[in-house]
Formats: sequence, structure tokens, C-alpha cells
Amino acid sequence: MKINISLLILSFFSGATLMAQERKKDTLFFSLDYYYTISPTITPNLSNQIYSERIEFKKQQLKHTKTNGYILFVGDGFLTKGLKPKKILSIKEYIENRKFYFDGQYNQIIDKWKLKNSLTDKHTIYFVNGNEFIHPRYLEYYSYYPIGKGENAINNNNVKDTLFFKLDNSYINESKSVAEQYLLKDGSGSSSGTFFFKEFKEKNNLHPTPKEILSLENFVHSSRFYDKNKQQKLDDYELANFFSNYVVFLVEDIHGKTKYIQVKSSFLIE
Repeated sequence: MKINISLLILSFFSGATLMAQERKKDTLFFSLDYYYTISPTITPNLSNQIYSERIEFKKQQLKHTKTNGYILFVGDGFLTKGLKPKKILSIKEYIENRKFYFDGQYNQIIDKWKLKNSLTDKHTIYFVNGNEFIHPRYLEYYSYYPIGKGENAINNNNVKDTLFFKLDNSYINESKSVAEQYLLKDGSGSSSGTFFFKEFKEKNNLHPTPKEILSLENFVHSSRFYDKNKQQKLDDYELANFFSNYVVFLVEDIHGKTKYIQVKSSFLIE
């Protein structure tokens, strides 16, 4: 009997703890926005659009949004009714808050990790469609760049901040097998995919000169993409995605002259 009572008490407190944890998640209600919130469940499937139609729609989005992209979500399959939200927010105004942007002075690019931590992990979300409420089972922030193809493509370089890293030839050095390709000491290897920088162009002079040249090793090791306790310490794919949101230069001093190598982040699985 004592064992049964103890189990009952334990179950009660475990249930109460779970309920308390669930109650901590506040609910946010957002209005739908034709250019900002795109849902295949309530709009025509975007995959049915021809390429020129998708490009034209992206150009319209550019006029409407102040950031790098838009929210894409898929509902959980149920349309809830009867909810009484006290306030319905603008998802555009909520997302276009600089606290969600990548660090930097000029960046207009949303950091999906900041958005995830402050929105999807923290709140229960509904999108309001008339008297129906859509709870997304999947929600992601997508960039609409590049727009178009080839040399005429529109990119988001004008909203990117610049990072400068010392080319130290110990943590990062040029590949011995592939020219103009720079590998990291922590790279995971080609079997599981590896991160690398690809040389874009070289400059001998920059005006103004960079205020700070960072250690790439310290930068990577202090990031969310590196965990020394894991067998595969570096998340190569996410690191490549992160650096794609910046203009990156590797800085090298040769015989008293400074060389600036602009690089692009890449990820490759062989």
C-alpha cells in the first residue's frame, strides 16, 4: 500500500510539473500576410508556378519586406475554431525586429536560430484566417535570394556586414589538392560533408581598412556550430550557411604587404 501511495504521489507531481511546463508557453496570434506568410495549405502550391511567375512574386516581396525573406509554414492539418485572442499581431512587424537579425551594423538578414529560440521554442503560435486558427507544425524563415540566374541575378550582398579573419595557415590553410580552396582544421571530412571557403577575388588595398581582424579559430569555437564534446565537433553545413550571410575576407601579411582574399563559404559531400 505504501508503494502504491508513493507511486500515486510521484505521478501526481510529475503530471503537475508537465502541466506547469506547458502553461509556461504563452500563445501568440498572428494575422496572415500575403507577401510574408506563405502556406501551401491555404494558398496555391508554389511548386505549380512557372519560373518567371516565382521571380515576379519574389520581386513583389522585395517591395514589401525589409528583411532577407519570408515565413513559410505548413499547418498541422486542423483548423481550430472558437479561440478568442486578445490581440492579433503583425508577423511582419514581429519578425522585422533587429533582435532577430544577424549581428552587424547593416544586416537585414534574419538569424533563424535567434528566431527559433525566441519564437517557435518559446510560444505556441496560431495564424488567424477569418474565424479559423492555423497552428503550424512546421515554420521556417526562408531567404528569397538570389532572384534570377547568372550574372543578372539579384543577391543580398548590399545588406550584408563584412567579417575579416587572419589567414594563419594553422587553423585555416589552402588545400593542397584544390586551388583557391581553404579548409579548416576542424572540418569533418568529405564522407560526412565538409566546410570550406572558396576564393572569390583578391584585393591588395581596402578603403577603409578593417577595424578588427578576428581569429577564425576563436570565432568558430565560440559559435553554436562547434561542440568539443561531440565526435564530430563541427556542424559544417550550418557553419557554411551562417557565413553565407556575411561578406568574408581572409587577411594575409606577405613581406610587409597585406593581401585581402574575399571568399565564399561552401559545403561539399563527396
